[in-house]
Amino acid sequence: MSEPKVKLTFWDRARIVAIEAQGVKRAAAGIENQPDIDRRVERVREQARKRAARNSK
Repeated sequence: MSEPKVKLTFWDRARIVAIEAQGVKRAAAGIENQPDIDRRVERVREQARKRAARNSK
């Protein structure tokens, strides 16, 4: 079962958009395998989860 969705702040969403834009530029250049982009997006989401857990106490 997937984890519950964490509310992302505006800054989190902006960071993800910037990371994804870099991935699109690479894809246009022919680089298809981009695990680092996926890891960076997941890191932003993980930080949001940790922040939500810290603030819920």
